[in-house]
Amino acid sequence: MEQISTIQLRTNFKSDTGLVSRILELTNATYITNTQLIEREIEHNQDIYIINNDQDELLAFFMINFEKVNGEDTYYLGLSGCRDDLKGKGLGKSLYLKFMEDCREREKQENRKFLLWWTTATPIVYYWFNKYVSAVQPDMNGNYDEQGEKIVRGIIAEKFNGIPVDKQHPFILRSVAENTLYSLSEQQRLIQATENLGMDVFQRFNLREENADRFLMIGYAPD
Repeated sequence: MEQISTIQLRTNFKSDTGLVSRILELTNATYITNTQLIEREIEHNQDIYIINNDQDELLAFFMINFEKVNGEDTYYLGLSGCRDDLKGKGLGKSLYLKFMEDCREREKQENRKFLLWWTTATPIVYYWFNKYVSAVQPDMNGNYDEQGEKIVRGIIAEKFNGIPVDKQHPFILRSVAENTLYSLSEQQRLIQATENLGMDVFQRFNLREENADRFLMIGYAPD
């Protein structure tokens, strides 16, 4: 792997037009069209973790936002991406773990826990967060409890106005990610990853990325 710099956290990055351009360029191979997705995520997220190489080229990123849900402080875990030729090399994982470390440090300082929540259409992200994050719902088999359902219903009501709670599984958001379709190469990569991970939760609940479906997930930074 090429030489990379340390992970950087950029706050209020929306005005950094150079970084935004590099994010668009980096994600171009992953999506059929990425402009609306990137605009939507940049509007939502204030902060971003990034990894550059020694030529200051963007290799990977992970957006986050500290925000209130029903009056409670939470972290929204937003879009992440990696340069196409470096996928599967652990860059995304290192960004996620750095955020978890920073979150735990803040929790210790303030003596409280923060709910983490995010959406995903990929088995890779679903699997990773179930493995590394605490008290994740839905779990690896799609299970959830009454408290978890109460939390996600509150998130849906406040953050996804107009999206009905799915009758098959309350953590699934149907047709929520408009104009966000993976490229053919990315679809094939995810199909292979699903087979390698031996996961069937997406198939069992008929969550279809091509229909803009997403799993809404919740959890906590591990102690």
